[in-house]
Parts: sequence; structure tokens; C-alpha cells
Amino acid sequence: MSNPTRAQDIVQTYKGVFLKGLGTVLPTLVTLWIVFATSDFVARTIAAPIADGIKTQLVESEGGNEVCFRVWKSLGVLRKPKPRPAPAGATEVAKARFAAAEATRLEGLEPSRRADLRKELDLRFPKWVGVALAVIAVFLVGFFMASFLGSSAWGLVEGWLSRIPLVKNIYPAAKQMVSFFLSGDESAGWQAVVAVEFPRKGLWSVGFLTCENIPEIEAESGERVRGVYLGTPAAGQVVLARESEIVAVDMTVDEALKFLMSGGVIGRDPARPPGTQKLPWEETSGDASS
Repeated sequence: MSNPTRAQDIVQTYKGVFLKGLGTVLPTLVTLWIVFATSDFVARTIAAPIADGIKTQLVESEGGNEVCFRVWKSLGVLRKPKPRPAPAGATEVAKARFAAAEATRLEGLEPSRRADLRKELDLRFPKWVGVALAVIAVFLVGFFMASFLGSSAWGLVEGWLSRIPLVKNIYPAAKQMVSFFLSGDESAGWQAVVAVEFPRKGLWSVGFLTCENIPEIEAESGERVRGVYLGTPAAGQVVLARESEIVAVDMTVDEALKFLMSGGVIGRDPARPPGTQKLPWEETSGDASS
């Protein structure tokens, strides 16, 4: 008879090996899935409409047709046919009738010719053109926004957006979230990672130090208060706490975001050496005392 303990040890060993392999493979698969999903989203929502617009112009306009025939010589067979000449010896009236009939005939052939040209372009048109043009367009917008004229014009647009009923509630939050992630400066959005006792005494919540003091609430509390944002950039709430009730946490903003978004599973980076975090008013008081 086999030893049950020995069998359990073997099962536990294989289970541990499997979980270790799963823990190694899953992060890579999830990362690849996010990268491919993002690429597919950009290709379908940005690059594809740009490429479709270019191909439509190439097919619908005579100048676009000429560009196609110059780039792809083999597509010359899809040139718009020229009208046939009227029979020799025909009268002026007969020539006019023949020209009208010929124009009608060529007009009837045009939809099928353009459809064939579009099919060929769908096969030959480089897929990266839409992405490249989207990147160039973003650079052009960035250069335009860096100028005084661009920033002034966009300020007028934002003022107009702020008056649209539904957009005015979505656009400011979306702009703030994007600006934070693209700024590359943690202190630009949140001053420090902190903890406060919330929603009651004895329960601690990790958050981000945000706004300065608010006089009306300070008058009631008898102490300076600070805003603390609890949650991720996508969803959360702001609480106002006394400075004496706010505790500095030795975590970077990136570590705190991972901690919150993983439900507390991912904490601070163990490879990072621990440090002593100071809150803004503690640094000010330290400088004054020195």
C-alpha cells in the first residue's frame, strides 16, 4: 500500500511547480494581451479611418487615380476609359447623339471601375500609413498647441466644451487624468502618499495628498486641514483631514497605485531602500526650526 503522506507530498510538489510556472507565464501573457489589444484598438479606431479616407480620395478623384497609377504601374489597366470617336462621316447631330450615348456608357461603367480599384488598393495599400499619419498628426497638434495662437484657440474650444451639458462633466476629469499620467512628474498631481483613518477610527486607508487648506473647514476643526484623495485616478473620493491625523507612507505614487489597483496584493518595491517621507508642512517646520 502506498503511503498517503508521500502521495500528498508529491501532489503538493507538483502543485507548487505548476503555480510557479503559472506565476512566471501569466504576467508575460497579460502584458502581451494588453499590448496587442492596445495596438488593435489604435489600428481599428485611428489608423483604419485615416487609411480609408486616403483610399477614398485616391479612388474618387482624378488626381488620386493618377497617384495610384504612378505608384502601382500594374493598376494602369483600371484607368478611366476614354470615349470612343464618332463614326466617320456622321453628321453633327449624329456625333452629338453618339457623344451623349458614350458619356452615358462610361458613366455606367464608372462604379464598377472604382470598386475594382478600391479592391486593389485594399490589397496593396500599406497598413502602417494610417498609424504613421496619426503619429505625425499628434506631433503637429503638439507643435500647434505649443504656440500662443494654438493655446489661445484651444482655450476658446475648451470654454465652448465647458458649456455643453454632458461634456462639461466628463471632459475636465478625463483631461486631469490624462495630464497626470503623461506629465511624468509624480509631484505634479499628488504631493505625497499618505494614510488616514477612514471610514472610522482603527481602519486605515492609503491615499494621496492633494489640495491645500480650506479656511471654512479649518474654522470648525480648529486646525489646518488637507485634502486626501482615496482611490485610483479612475474612481475615488476626497476626504479632508487634520494635518495631525495624516500619516506619511514610505511609498512612491507608482507603488501606491499598484497597491490600490491590485487590492493590496502588490505593495512597495522590496528592492527599493526604505526612506523617511516628510509631509510638506513637516518640511516647512523643519526648515524654520533650523
